[in-house]
Order: sequence, then C-alpha cells, then structure tokens
Amino acid sequence: MVGPAKKIPENYERSADLFKALAHPARLRLLHRLMGGDCCVGEIERCLGISQPNVSQHLKVLKEAGLITGNRMGTKICYKLADDRLRRLLAAVLEES
Repeated sequence: MVGPAKKIPENYERSADLFKALAHPARLRLLHRLMGGDCCVGEIERCLGISQPNVSQHLKVLKEAGLITGNRMGTKICYKLADDRLRRLLAAVLEES
C-alpha cells in the first residue's frame, strides 16, 4: 500500500522552463564558466569561442529563465549565477565537486 498522498508541487511548468533554458551545450558551458565567478560578455565570447550575437542570445535565454543576473560596470555588463542552488545543480550535472 502506498503511503499518504503528498501535496503535488504546482511549479512543474516553471521547472520545465528552467530545464529548457539549460538544454543547450553552449548555455551549459556558459553557466559552467560562471561557476568560476562573474564574467563579462567579451570574456564569455573568447572563452566559448562563439560570436557576440550568439553569446547575447544565450545570455537572454538564461536571464529570462532567472538563472543569471547582469550588473552594468561602465560600458560592460558582467553576469553571474543568480542562485547557489543552480551552482549545486550544475555541479551534480557536470560531475563537479
């Protein structure tokens, strides 16, 4: 016999949207880079070896999903992970410790 019914979370749609944002190799690489600390667009571009418009597109997806935040520093915008829970999730997914 199954135990007592547990309340079913109502945030499945939100969780699915987060995983959709994670479901691209370039975005995973970008997030992996941000695990090491804040990073500006130019550095992300060099690190990932992809064009600035492509970097901006991926940043937009991650920002809209609430996975990263950006802070303007003069003419640059530096990005960081929005939440330490994401760091733990990425560590598990990417087998980091």
